[in-house]
Amino acid sequence: MGSKLFIPIIPMGAVRTTQKQKFVDERAKRYQTYKQQIALSSKQHFKTPSECPISVDMTFYMPIPSSWSQKKKDRMNGAVHRSKPDIDNLIKGVFDSLNKIAWKDDNQVFEVHSRKVYSFNPGIGFEIWETEVAE
Repeated sequence: MGSKLFIPIIPMGAVRTTQKQKFVDERAKRYQTYKQQIALSSKQHFKTPSECPISVDMTFYMPIPSSWSQKKKDRMNGAVHRSKPDIDNLIKGVFDSLNKIAWKDDNQVFEVHSRKVYSFNPGIGFEIWETEVAE
């Protein structure tokens, strides 16, 4: 069994910015805060960064729109989320946050399984497995 963690945070896609924009653009500032919150939560779980090849299973629990009827909310809880943000941008934000915490560098990740679903409890759930390297 791998190492499991759930972070109660609204998932956010990676923001592409220049170095200068990081200090000016509100979305970029919000993204930096988001990554810091993931890192802080993860530091409490991972004692030292792994140096092994890594396999990751991630679920992004996306918030259910408040404008939906209660009947639709109930029906969509756990259903596939098919709108923005794109899953690759969601993964990038988490991977960047876990560098030097769960692993030395995200280039160690050789396998990823991910999904995004609607949920009454937004957050990011992931499980990480280390793989021994054959000598």
